[in-house]
Amino acid sequence: MPDETKKYQQSDYVFKARSAAEDCLEIAKIHHREAKQLFENASRAEAEGRLEEAKLLTDLAVAREATAVEFESTARGESSDPVVAEILDWQEDLSEGYVAYTPTFVTGDEPVPEQLIEELRKPKPGLIARAVAWVGGLIT
Repeated sequence: MPDETKKYQQSDYVFKARSAAEDCLEIAKIHHREAKQLFENASRAEAEGRLEEAKLLTDLAVAREATAVEFESTARGESSDPVVAEILDWQEDLSEGYVAYTPTFVTGDEPVPEQLIEELRKPKPGLIARAVAWVGGLIT
């Protein structure tokens, strides 16, 4: 009987569960910190006359800030997860130029297409295969 009481007792350890909103806020803080560093490096590069690098770093910093704002709005419940939205955008970009594969089926009633005959033909032996066959012909 003592084993059963232990079995249903509540644990002494409590695990602090983090919500998705807290995780999004933490990610937003990281992005803000990275954006700040990028802006600082951009101003340093501009002061040293490296204008191309400064422009690139500024563009990256602006993108980081935008991502941080997206994560903050997700934490407030105003939008969906930015990572999921980015993946969906990426999939939409891929599907724009997508052409579905249409296999060629032969029923036997019509003549076989030339393309199918070419695909089914055995490839010609390469240089090494011909050399092995030649040497094998000499040995036998």
